[in-house]
Amino acid sequence: MIKKLLMVVAVLALLIPAVACGPGPAETIKIGVLLDLTGDLGPMGVRMLNGARLAADEINAAGGVLGKQVELVEEDGATDPATGFDRVKKMVLVDGVEVITGPMITGASLLSIPYADEQDVPLITPSATGIQLSEEEGTEWFFRTCLRDDAQGMVLADIIADEGYTKLATIVLDNTYGKGLETAILERLDEVGWQGEHVISIHYDEGTKDYRTELQQIKDSDPDVVFACTYCDDGVVVFKQALDIGLDEIAWLGCDGNYGSGLFADPKSAEFMEKAFVAATRTVGAGSKYDEFSAAYELAYGEAPQVYCDTMYDAVWSAANGIEAAGVYDGEAIRVALTELEFEGATGPISFNELGDRTSGLFEIWEVVEDPTTETGYVNAAIEVVTWAS
Repeated sequence: MIKKLLMVVAVLALLIPAVACGPGPAETIKIGVLLDLTGDLGPMGVRMLNGARLAADEINAAGGVLGKQVELVEEDGATDPATGFDRVKKMVLVDGVEVITGPMITGASLLSIPYADEQDVPLITPSATGIQLSEEEGTEWFFRTCLRDDAQGMVLADIIADEGYTKLATIVLDNTYGKGLETAILERLDEVGWQGEHVISIHYDEGTKDYRTELQQIKDSDPDVVFACTYCDDGVVVFKQALDIGLDEIAWLGCDGNYGSGLFADPKSAEFMEKAFVAATRTVGAGSKYDEFSAAYELAYGEAPQVYCDTMYDAVWSAANGIEAAGVYDGEAIRVALTELEFEGATGPISFNELGDRTSGLFEIWEVVEDPTTETGYVNAAIEVVTWAS
């Protein structure tokens, strides 16, 4: 009996330190950040990551969330839907993240929404604009600080109709983003009774890197306006080849995907955009809050914020405010808190409707102008800002 008691005491002595050394409360609050830091959207994604880091720095300087410092868990989706989805799973299963800012693109978001629903982890995208994301099963777990393609399409279609263009050509990425934005423009033109003709529609593979055949087809269709939906690296090729065959003599429209200094990396691409682009669109911020964000971003990173840096900043703040309002680091509680969230972001008032979409926002209509003070010699310049509300 004495030997048995001694054995029990010995076992307990071994177990007690193990319990004491087991996992305790987390020391930080983790917010996932899924951006495309490589691939065709790499130049945009790297700058957007700066927006996320700026938000985290400000949140931590103000005391953090639930009394703890925020830790960003950063992952690269590589401008590839499957890779982006894999990174979402990694953050959930390995890192234990309860809220993710991202994915950056519509394709990765389509794959990730059902998984977010299954795992009870809300997603807050700064830039996935596809309309169909609001129609997916589980969309109650998906929130956006950007505006949807139908809103952007409405602005672009109104430009086409108001300027009196009658022969539209479109060249767009052969993915959910490109085709979705093209469809949104055409549906809006139909709504306003546009009497023009859609003379040619081209859906291209971003990996081809030679679009002379497609561009010649556009030229042969004799349009008076061309809409282009591109990313960065492929857009550079499209635009420099368009210059080579003389398409700069036709008016072109662009979008958020071809905004930013990355498109000016090749002098011919920059020259084409300056000559041909009459208008393009992107989600933008305005007012004192945006001015504060812009100044802080430029001070921290040595350049002005570019497209979606502000919506990325707002996405991290949305996650932090949602966690604080929930009072607990739990995906379901955070999701509920996000549905009731209201705060002033860099891009204006942030609140979400029953589909997780923003209830209002601003679009900047922009063009490209020469600017010898910049490294590339060109810059995106605002023409006007228009308000959109659901």
